[in-house]
This record gives sequence, structure tokens and C-alpha cells, in this order.
Amino acid sequence: MSRSSVERMASDDLRLLIVAQEFPYPPNHGGRADVWRRMRALQRLGCPLMLVCWCDDYDQPSADHLQMVRQVADVVHVIVKRRGWRQDSLRLARIARGIPSHAAARMADTAADGPLMREVRAFQPHAVFLDSPYGGVFAREVSAQLALPLFYRSHNIEHAYFAGQAAASSSLKNRLAWNLARWHLHAYEHGLMSQALITFDISADDIKTWQAEGIRNAHWLPPLPEAVFDAAPVSTPAAGPQLLFLGNLRAPNNVRGVRWLIEDVMPLVWQRLPDARLTIAGSSPLPEVSALIATDPRLELRANVADAPGLMAAAGLLLNPVLSGSGVNVKTLDMLMTERPIVSTPQGVAGLPASLQSLCRVAAEPAAFAAQIVDGLAAPVIDVAARVRGREQFSLQAVAAAIDAMRRAIGRPLADRKTA
Repeated sequence: MSRSSVERMASDDLRLLIVAQEFPYPPNHGGRADVWRRMRALQRLGCPLMLVCWCDDYDQPSADHLQMVRQVADVVHVIVKRRGWRQDSLRLARIARGIPSHAAARMADTAADGPLMREVRAFQPHAVFLDSPYGGVFAREVSAQLALPLFYRSHNIEHAYFAGQAAASSSLKNRLAWNLARWHLHAYEHGLMSQALITFDISADDIKTWQAEGIRNAHWLPPLPEAVFDAAPVSTPAAGPQLLFLGNLRAPNNVRGVRWLIEDVMPLVWQRLPDARLTIAGSSPLPEVSALIATDPRLELRANVADAPGLMAAAGLLLNPVLSGSGVNVKTLDMLMTERPIVSTPQGVAGLPASLQSLCRVAAEPAAFAAQIVDGLAAPVIDVAARVRGREQFSLQAVAAAIDAMRRAIGRPLADRKTA
């Protein structure tokens, strides 16, 4: 189905209250990009949107960023997470009642006569779409108060992802923080999925895991690449990075992957290609990342890149060295939208269909990863036709199918919904 025919599919003005755990713009890491792109797709397909989300008091969105989001959502309500004894006490009380820490930190006034609920009622949503789990307390309360169906989009198997982040953390403080954030998380995720009319999941592999735990309402809703929205092809400057990794440079799994790449893989590459140059690009690099890159002049850091697709399109070889995680690596999906060869760990391609995994050079051990880099630079050949076919699975049509599934689910008699 062509893009134009997908965009003509009627949404019957399916009005959605989107509940996201953070302000989605700028989309400078995979989680934000996933939510932001899906919102743009829903709007393009005719769904009026209201967004409720959270931000830290030290990271409130600028007027320009708010304006960008208001071009997509008809109503935008940002709740500032403030710290203080009252907020901390409420958070601890919710944790004691079985709510995970990250969800307990996202509190909202759901009083029927409060300003937020008045905004929600004025918008007149047909359903609540919880996009990421940590706004779940608010989403459930709105669903109950207004008798609205709840839909949920899972980004990870969160409790497993947090365990991986804890293992990847280089400091005791961070390991403790990630492990504390796992308290009650497994049961909380399961409860969201059980209550939702449909659980849309980022990964077909994750769906199988949840099905083994009795979840029967899960459907695959893949992430979207930025290329879905580009009217023109990405420019490819003549000179770009020879080797490139691009990702959030604060996430422990990415930091661990960068360290593995620089300390374990690149020395083996340099034995065969002494002049090989590696660029590490991404948002908010930790000091340890900057220090690591400063150890060799053949390493370059590019922080907070404005044109990530252009940088990837210009690179000689794209690398994904992540060693832990769950869901789908959005960065690998974006790599597959280019015409550049890719070398990845098995975790970097996890959750993708086998047809797309086969389009990457995959290696788990440093020597094999280094060999794939050397071979990829020597013969940078890709199967363009296979990539084009694979990209069709990550299109507006997937979001249009989700809209249709929600419309059908909402149309069921109430008794049928309770049974489902």
C-alpha cells in the first residue's frame, strides 16, 4: 500500500489522550524519538491528539520546543516533576503500595474539578493511549474516572532492561539506583498489559515473553524511522566519519558498548588498519565517555548532533556495539534506513525481523566484530533491494493498522471488552 493511500485511510477522528513519561521533543534518544514519531504518524493519519507528559524542573521545554509539539498535538499539558519533602513522601508512600519508583515520581492531580481533568474532558478523548509505562498511574485513573478504554504501548521489558542497565553501570551508586527502580516493576508492567484493551509492543520477541506469562492481547507496533517523514532523501556529504556509533551517551548500556568498542575492538582493528578513525556521536556524553575518547587521536566525539540522519548517511561504516537491552534498538532501525553497511552485536539487532537482522554484519566477540569492521570497510556492499523490502514493515501502514485495531476494540460491546 502506498503512503498516499495509507494517509487517506479514515481515522473517524479517533481522539486520543497520549500519556508519555517525558516531553518528547527534541527526539534526542531512542525512547523520545519513538514517541515523537508515533505522535506525528497518528496526527498525519487524522487522529486529534492531547499530550500529557512530564519533565524535570531543571529541564523544562523551551517555547520553541513547545511550539513544535503543538503543531502535532491539539492540547499539550506538561507536568513539572518537582522535588521536596511532600513530593518525596508521596512517592515513598506509592512505592510502599507497590508502584515502581519511576511511576511513583509521575504524579498528577486527577481531581474531577481540577484544571488537568477539565482539559481532558474538554478535549473529549475516545481513549487513553499510554505510550511508555511510567505515566500509568495517571492513565489508569483517567480511564476509570471517564470510563475510557486504555491502550498501552510497551517500549521494553522494563524490569529486564533495568537489570541490564544496572549490570552495565560503572558505579555502585548507579547500580543501586537502577536496581531500586526495579522494585515492583515486573508486576506493574503485567498489570498494565492485563488492564489494557490492547497492548502494542515494540518487539515481536518481547511479545513472546509476555505471552508465556499469560498476556494474550499483545500486538506488534514497530517503531518508525525518521525516514518515514522525510520528503527528500538525506543528503550525503562527500566526507563523513569513517566508522560511526551514534546514540545516547548517558545510558549505561550505550556507555558500556562504547567502552567495549574502544578498549576491546578498536585495538584489533588498528592492528590491521592503523589509520582507521572512529567517531562517537550522541546526546549528553558522560565525562567518562569524553575521557575515554580523549585517549587516542583517532577517536572523535561529536556531542548533541543536530543532523543525525545526515551524519549516518555520510559515514563509511555504521556500528552498534550495545551488549545489553531489550525491545528494539531504534538506532539500528535508523541505520537500516541509510545505504551504509552496518556492523552490530546480536543485542543491537534483537527484536528486529530476521529479514532485517540478516542485512547487518553481526558479531558478538571483539575479534569477530573487528574482522567485520575491516571486511566492511574493504567491501562496503549492501543489498539495497532487500533493505527497501525490509523498510516496508516500518511504515505509516503499521500505525494505520493500530488505529484500525483500536477503533474495532472500542466498538465492541462493553461486556465483550470485559471478557477480552
